[in-house]
Amino acid sequence: MSDEIGYTDAMRELGDILDELERDDLDVDLLAVRVQRASELIQLCRGRIARAQADVDRIVTDLESAGAAQDGDD
Repeated sequence: MSDEIGYTDAMRELGDILDELERDDLDVDLLAVRVQRASELIQLCRGRIARAQADVDRIVTDLESAGAAQDGDD
């Protein structure tokens, strides 16, 4: 996906796609396009969540290391 959007916008668009898919009047020719877009958005969101988790883990590890270093200095 060349146009990366933010997590919040991706989730909003996923909600819109879900609303479309739940309607009875969805054009069958558009169905595959919307499902493909939903797949792209899900992958983007999963990637953002994984990166955020890695960042949080790194920060916690850094804080724990800094705390241990301070404890060792006492």
